Amino acid sequence: MFSHPVQKKAYDAVAAALPFAIDPAKITVEPGVSYLPSPIKLHDYAAGVMAAFGSVVEYLGRLRGLPSQTMMLNRRLCGFHLNELQVQLLNGYSVMLDTWPMGADNGCYRTKDGRYVWTIGLFPHLVNALLGHLQCANIPQAIQAAVEKHSAQQLEDEVAAGLNLALGMVRTPQEWLAHPQGAATAKLPLFDIRQRGSTKKRVLGSAKYRPLEGVRVVDLTNVVAGPTAGFALAEQGADVILVRKPLGDWVTPIYLSVSWGKKTILTDIKSPDGKKRFVDLLASADVLLSSNRPDALDRLGLSEAELAEINPNLIYGSESFASLGTPWAGRRGFEQIAQAVTGTQHVHSEGLGLNAPTVTPALMNDHLTGYLLAIAVAAALAEREEKGGFWRVDTSLTRCSTFGNELVGPVDDEPYAPVSVQDLIDHGVDQVSPWGTFTRFTPPVAFSHTPSMALRPPSWPGTDPDTIGWTANPAGEGPPSVPHFPSKVAREGRIRNFVPNFGIEDRGDGGGVVGLVSKPEALEAQLRKYAAAHA
Repeated sequence: MFSHPVQKKAYDAVAAALPFAIDPAKITVEPGVSYLPSPIKLHDYAAGVMAAFGSVVEYLGRLRGLPSQTMMLNRRLCGFHLNELQVQLLNGYSVMLDTWPMGADNGCYRTKDGRYVWTIGLFPHLVNALLGHLQCANIPQAIQAAVEKHSAQQLEDEVAAGLNLALGMVRTPQEWLAHPQGAATAKLPLFDIRQRGSTKKRVLGSAKYRPLEGVRVVDLTNVVAGPTAGFALAEQGADVILVRKPLGDWVTPIYLSVSWGKKTILTDIKSPDGKKRFVDLLASADVLLSSNRPDALDRLGLSEAELAEINPNLIYGSESFASLGTPWAGRRGFEQIAQAVTGTQHVHSEGLGLNAPTVTPALMNDHLTGYLLAIAVAAALAEREEKGGFWRVDTSLTRCSTFGNELVGPVDDEPYAPVSVQDLIDHGVDQVSPWGTFTRFTPPVAFSHTPSMALRPPSWPGTDPDTIGWTANPAGEGPPSVPHFPSKVAREGRIRNFVPNFGIEDRGDGGGVVGLVSKPEALEAQLRKYAAAHA
């Protein structure tokens, strides 16, 4: 059961979107100090959603013959899982190995009418298109000079709606709910689950050791949210094959942090041979995860109707910026843009007493939307066992962010403690790989009978041949051995460049409290502030 009202509210919102009941009496959330200062109760939002994930996985496991289980979570640990790329290490060094995505294109800029817009390119072709439109260099002063020639609404209309680039006007929650897109979003459940047809050619049947044992997942996602769903499913036993094109956009630390448990192949699904390989995988899969915009697969002859022809029992799980069926469906956006347009930046920044907007110090929408997608997929798998059919599940960053605005309280009503090496000693695990020892935080949900684990460590794109198939005997000859163990790297003092922090804001313009390119003095000031406030 939940003792914290925000955790319960988040859990109940998930439960309301499900086609069956889940039992909060099986959940225990240990108390823990926040490390993410914000009026949005990020640790509790995470704990509620991750607990619901545990409940749905436990439900599916019981449906497949596994014993009833209780689940244990830790409030502080749940918050760490909102910043996977910031808290994972390889041989004691952070996986944040490259700096090229840390550009001024990812930042907040004041417009001619005194409002603010947030822009982000991230990938080279998107950065170039954005800067080409603004006719400026990728430095904060140049972008500010270009942006302040226009009103916020003009830029959103021209750049986001016109060019389909990632830019959003910073709104208040009230402005968002009064906007047609915000009003449409707020009416939706946290995720949508729909059935199409009732053909029953594939069922999972009994599981021997793990709730998602034998579940076959094709992962066609990128960046954070969609890959988080595949990562979460893999930790519960799913057989996940991540498909990437041979030449494309990726960011090393992001990729490594959310590729746990996955086979990884390269194939160009736009080519005849690549598409044939992809369709062959889909025909025998249980789940397709996609973070492509709504019409991207349609253009390849892989519309929802065509997918149902390929596999009438497929579960098609989609993650996008804006919810399907809303006015902005198909619009491009990232974490920062979702926070800007929905009012989350306003709530967070006003609560901190800041003079200009900034993002929360965690990728709240990316990771929680990923968990919501994993929840919806697991729920659809459970429903498919009895009802058969093709299933479509949908999630969006803006729906997740809109709900986060309801989970607020005074920022100073609780203490904060920075993430530190001691946290890795308390909650960290090591896992040996061919590339060295990875260190991360233990999975957020501890089940009483079936341990959460990623049998495969992170790997580079294309590590597996494109001919690799599904694991022939997913249950194996006995319960799998847990491949991770309490972190020796942390306990033996081999963490090299880990700096205590309160979460780093994902922005590259130098603004905010502590962002990706902030000077060390900004972090030192924040550390002193909270040490003094709660001495």
